[in-house]
Amino acid sequence: MKKLLFSALILSAAFFAGSCTDKTVEKAEVAAEDFDKEKFYSQLGTVPFYISKAYRVVGQDTINVLADSLMVLYRDAVYVTFSASSGSSDIGYVKFYGGSAWTNSPFAPPARAFGTNMKFSRPTSMTFNWDDTKKTVVITSSGSDEAFRLVPPGKSAYLDTSRFYYNYDFEAAKAGADQSMTWIYDDYTIVMKPMYIFYKNPDSASWDRGIVVF
Repeated sequence: MKKLLFSALILSAAFFAGSCTDKTVEKAEVAAEDFDKEKFYSQLGTVPFYISKAYRVVGQDTINVLADSLMVLYRDAVYVTFSASSGSSDIGYVKFYGGSAWTNSPFAPPARAFGTNMKFSRPTSMTFNWDDTKKTVVITSSGSDEAFRLVPPGKSAYLDTSRFYYNYDFEAAKAGADQSMTWIYDDYTIVMKPMYIFYKNPDSASWDRGIVVF
């Protein structure tokens, strides 16, 4: 598993082809000029994010990046975090937690539960910052990296503010509210959902916990 985590993980440079139909639900869009950067920065903390969708649009075809079982294995082992402790005026850092899916989730499908050690997040060569010209958040890869990458070295991805629904609320997520956020890189689309900490038992120790995505 360690070798898998430190390979070229999901969405690095190589994507595997596999046709699919990506269904979307109509939602009220957020105009770019109305997007407040604090909507992104104020809720970060150490929240891990799960890649729920990853696809590429080529002409009339939609290619599901996660159709490949190896990509799914990577996706289920890596949870992205955005660290910006100094506030929205500074550069933030993209990190990740490693973990694995639980076979017996305490939550009903389609929720998925995972085990991870959240005491330690792992660094990547990616950073993010607010682009005042584009009025959005941009992730940039500074160079080659053996760890997880969302974008290839020297490239950037941007937050699609018209599809930003993230609001950290466990009960709302459990009830089915869409809390996803979407990133765009060239003709690739990456959709992430927040993951929530839960304890196996009310009196569990701090380390005896998992994370769930709805």
